[in-house]
Amino acid sequence: MSRSTMRFVEWTIGAPRGEAPKTVIQVRCLHPDCGQASDPSASHMDPDRWALQHAGRTGHTEYEEVARCRLVATPKEPV
Repeated sequence: MSRSTMRFVEWTIGAPRGEAPKTVIQVRCLHPDCGQASDPSASHMDPDRWALQHAGRTGHTEYEEVARCRLVATPKEPV
């Protein structure tokens, strides 16, 4: 019979060390027959402008905003 040692480690998740979070924003049309989306952008301005222009052209009024950023999971250092 062998013995094993179990070690529990707490983890944290966040932006990579030394980097500010870099969020990418995209807006997608929720109209059932559409599904078009804005180009990804680092600011809200371009996706919002795209959605308003799309609404004016198509009459579609419901959108979903998706914000993505890179996260890294790291084990917490023991104290």
